[in-house]
Amino acid sequence: MPRPQRDWSDIPGTRERMAEMRAALPQPVLPANVAIEDRTVPGPEGDPDVPVRLYRPQGLPQPAGALYWIHGGGMVMGNVEMNDPYCANIADKLNVLVASVEYRLAPEDPFPAPLEDCYAGLAWLWRSREEFGLDPERIAVGGASAGGG
Repeated sequence: MPRPQRDWSDIPGTRERMAEMRAALPQPVLPANVAIEDRTVPGPEGDPDVPVRLYRPQGLPQPAGALYWIHGGGMVMGNVEMNDPYCANIADKLNVLVASVEYRLAPEDPFPAPLEDCYAGLAWLWRSREEFGLDPERIAVGGASAGGG
């Protein structure tokens, strides 16, 4: 396994080393009854669209609860893939729809771009609540590190 990162000033290099460390770990088996779907949703005005990954368990009750997940990484690194096992298991165990946003990263896209992407994804989920049969009073926002955890 690659050595732990000590100098975080080289953000692109740090991203590469973090990806190498994640790739060296055993890959967990995702719950078979959770469908994973990638969507692209409208981004902030004048900016690119925002990727959102959905984790939908079979037999999702109607109306359903939802968790809007924001991955960690200080808004400079990380991606939705790193939380696939967590998000899929939350969807499975809690029987809710999980939507995880792939926000743009700084420094290539500095503040407020990552935050605006997160909001755009959440606004899309709210507007799409009827499509997914969501209970508007049971939509939660969560995340790790930059995501608010």
